[in-house]
Amino acid sequence: MDYSHFKTNNKRVLLFLTMFKLYQFGIHFYGLCLNMLSPFNKKAKQWTVGQRTVFSQLPNFTNKKILWIHCASLGEFLQAKPLIGIIKNCHPNYYILITFFSPSGYLNAKNNPIADFISYLPLDTSKNAKRFIKTIKPSMALFIKNELWPNYLNELQKNNISTFVVSALFRKKQFFFKPYGKWQLSFLKKLNHFFVQDLNSKRILQSHSISQVSVCGDTRFDSIKENVHSFEELPIIKAFKKNHNLIVCGSTYLKDSLMLFNISQRNPNLKFIIAPHEMNICNQLNKSFLRYSQANAENVKNQSVLLIDNVGMLSKLYGYADLSYVGGGFGNKGLHNILEPLAFGVPTIFGPNYHAHNEAREAIGFGIGFSIKSEAELENKINKQLQKKVKKSIINEYCSNKIGASKFIYNHLRDSF
Repeated sequence: MDYSHFKTNNKRVLLFLTMFKLYQFGIHFYGLCLNMLSPFNKKAKQWTVGQRTVFSQLPNFTNKKILWIHCASLGEFLQAKPLIGIIKNCHPNYYILITFFSPSGYLNAKNNPIADFISYLPLDTSKNAKRFIKTIKPSMALFIKNELWPNYLNELQKNNISTFVVSALFRKKQFFFKPYGKWQLSFLKKLNHFFVQDLNSKRILQSHSISQVSVCGDTRFDSIKENVHSFEELPIIKAFKKNHNLIVCGSTYLKDSLMLFNISQRNPNLKFIIAPHEMNICNQLNKSFLRYSQANAENVKNQSVLLIDNVGMLSKLYGYADLSYVGGGFGNKGLHNILEPLAFGVPTIFGPNYHAHNEAREAIGFGIGFSIKSEAELENKINKQLQKKVKKSIINEYCSNKIGASKFIYNHLRDSF
């Protein structure tokens, strides 16, 4: 580790060194725990298997100008896509390498043609970081949102590689801004630039002596705009909806799904599409559900609930919705993407744990998003919103004002290529 940027105060240096060494121990212990858990947990096994083959599968990067983009998972990848598209068009000589930490991100994106190569990111140990940076020799690195690994940042800085953070959100309670996290904050201060989603994030960074910040908004709006423009008819969904009001429920967990099923039983004239966050939830739900994989234009007509048992279809379904429900708001993992339904002009309902999500707070303020705390509240909100529908023009105005972050970021990055 390069300690030259630390102040000479002995106590402060000692604290930095202690916390950094604790991190080295912790990250190794984390990897060991995942390896031990892998025989019993599908995601841990996927991650472990992926980690074993990272270096052996990396291609030869000799004589290539590498743009390395790191995404924690699939959501960050969707944020990166519109920016990558602009870069590929303007700089075709660059080789795009995308890494993921999460198996769900890697497995869903690994065959996407937008990148030249997609890989897992090796665990953030000092040894892995040195080997990875030495192998790929990036000309530039982009970290999407907030997953900022200190050993990788340290290696990038030691090798004078321009490093940027894109579509980031910061909160005062985050680790970086705690007394025990200041050792990691020292790495952030050395980054070339932060492109943040909101003014509050900029103010937080500036209060910690980070001035290289621009407010650009969320690049997900640009990505979702592309989904709307590429909308294609789905005959089975069209037959299922017919002339009924349709509520499309995306990324639901078991609790959400059961609540929605109960509401559907009491409201037979409404149609519900339920797309669970994970496919194993399909097996936990009532077996009387008709699954999309078993549906056709005839057998869906008399169904009130259609269960989506595949990945990648959800964003298209919102084009048929009169109202949407997005899961994650009843757990501690965070609310899922409410921008997809909003981009189609569809108001959305979600659970009570939404406060960490800027777009959810904004949607409530605009009267196009609604939070509920119980099944009874959800049923009441569904019926109320279907009777007094939000004007699509209000939702479209909100979304149109959010478009353009990717172009803004590229215009600032252009001189770095």
